[in-house]
Amino acid sequence: MNSLNFFFSAYTKESLPSYYKGLLNSYTQEQVFENRKGERFQLPASSFVVEDIPSYFTVTKDELPKTMGCYSIKQYPGFLINFENVKSLPDYLNERFGKTSRYKLRREQKKLEQCFNIRYEMYFGAIDKSEYDFIMNEFYRLLELRSLEKGIKHNINLATQNFYRANVYQMILDRKASFYVIYNGKTPIDICLNFHMKNVIFQYIRTYNIDYSKFNTGYTDLMKQIEWCITNKIKFITFSKGDFYWKRRWCNTVYDYHHEIFFLKKSFAGRLKATSYYLLKALKQYVREKGLIEKYHAYRTKQNNSKNTAEDSHRIKYNKIPFNTEIKNTESIDYKSMKFNFLRRTIYDFLYESDENESEITVYAILDTSKSYLVIGKKSKAMLSYTSNSSSF
Repeated sequence: MNSLNFFFSAYTKESLPSYYKGLLNSYTQEQVFENRKGERFQLPASSFVVEDIPSYFTVTKDELPKTMGCYSIKQYPGFLINFENVKSLPDYLNERFGKTSRYKLRREQKKLEQCFNIRYEMYFGAIDKSEYDFIMNEFYRLLELRSLEKGIKHNINLATQNFYRANVYQMILDRKASFYVIYNGKTPIDICLNFHMKNVIFQYIRTYNIDYSKFNTGYTDLMKQIEWCITNKIKFITFSKGDFYWKRRWCNTVYDYHHEIFFLKKSFAGRLKATSYYLLKALKQYVREKGLIEKYHAYRTKQNNSKNTAEDSHRIKYNKIPFNTEIKNTESIDYKSMKFNFLRRTIYDFLYESDENESEITVYAILDTSKSYLVIGKKSKAMLSYTSNSSSF
């Protein structure tokens, strides 16, 4: 059945069917969008679905023509951070997290900044085209690697990248989109693409360099963006679809999405398609509300974790050795070159555990021991070795 995604059209195109006259922020009652189309609302087919209408918008609508019918059905929940009465990041963390969790969050950020040459950049309203192209290329490269790691074969965000590559640059200049980037030196290691509608932010896609997984850069990214939102008087920030534990921990507001299903009353095919679609979505919502979808996702997560644990046994491992241990017959290597991509994640794990700085380590190949390496920092030393039964990297 023909469909249109309300969310996508509102944020990225600022274009909605003429039936939708305007959007108000449901919490502040401020108007964030006005539909200036003058034409009469018409269906492109005998039935038509408008998906993903978020309840944090109060939608003003035109009168529906008598020839059309419409079903409305609630779907999955959404999550947002409402910044009303939030004065600072520490205040918000105190509200949402216990003392131990807050300590862990601060520790992750401190370790990241201690181990690397970290800087944070928000590109909103201005960006050089060359820098934009560089970030966009890195964004999709990292997203593809992350998708492979998670076993996602058909990531819709990769399939639709041509639209974003072509449009996000101007949207950033027009203050309708932004990139939030965490850099290690000149290299992006965590990139978040946001869309803006006045004082509302939709955090669309975040990806990161999996070599830095130990550092949980996503949480540091989120804390930094919360600070930015508070400073810039953003009303709320909302997140992409999906009911995940981290969203329930971080977000202070739960809302609903719903679909609207239009059909021509005189069309038997249209009524049949619309009714069938409605019943299918109603069944899915019933299953969701009974918690069965959540259990299925928990099962899939457990299976993926088991798979990742099994695959983890094939990774490079490191073992700390006494700092005064001498290893002979070694040769210095450039572990940042593509040739040694397979080493970097383990080296960064070593940095995390040892509180060493990347700029102060040296990596060596141990020439008389196959597939073994040595990392030496200012105060720590470790042997790296491959644990797989396979004969090659």
